[in-house]
Amino acid sequence: MEQPKQRDADRSRAAILDAAETLFAEHGFDAVTMAQVGAAAGVSRGTPGYFFSTKEALYRVVIERAAATFRILAETLRARDARGTREPAARLGETVDAFLALLTSRTSLVKLIDRENGIVSGEPHAEALRDALEGLGDDRDRVALVALAMCWFPVSHAGAARLLGIDVSAPGFAQVWRDEVLAAVTAAATPAVARPIAPDVTSPETPIVAATVQIQVPDIAVDAAPDGGPDEPPKKKKKKKKKKD
Repeated sequence: MEQPKQRDADRSRAAILDAAETLFAEHGFDAVTMAQVGAAAGVSRGTPGYFFSTKEALYRVVIERAAATFRILAETLRARDARGTREPAARLGETVDAFLALLTSRTSLVKLIDRENGIVSGEPHAEALRDALEGLGDDRDRVALVALAMCWFPVSHAGAARLLGIDVSAPGFAQVWRDEVLAAVTAAATPAVARPIAPDVTSPETPIVAATVQIQVPDIAVDAAPDGGPDEPPKKKKKKKKKKD
């Protein structure tokens, strides 16, 4: 049975990490003190130092935890695929829903990953989407890029997004925006995954495409010129014989 003191220590550590994540994301590493972290976590000012020694060590753990959150998300979605019961369209929908829900519920993760400057190797947010969409084959990277751009930008650049008519803080944003993201990612996939499927060019219902296919291009000698042109050897003029006196 877990001891009460251990439970209290775990809760204090988690509260410190949550508070530090929010403060570092909003104000940056230099502007935050360990005392501020302790106050925001509801513990004594010396408790963060007790658990993490220095601010640098605390910051590293916060960043690593943020990266691990994206990896856990990818592993969860991959576990669902392992059952083999999800169609590509369902895989896209669940991945976008989960990724967008994570970003909008913990906007501090977005700011931290944008700011981390190489503390954590790789690109955990992009890698998470690639891993989650592994079953899409050749379409994976293209679809992941579109999903990442559309989900990430409104959160990481909230002011610019508002200027363009997208407000992350609006009620129900994730539910509404996910339809826009899904429309874009399905368009980025091949017809086998995307909806709707590209029309058959031989169908009579697509006269414009069919007419284009039936156009015959006449054979044109590009280098030839009219009336012989410069490519024909010049004709020699006959010299007139002079009459002898």
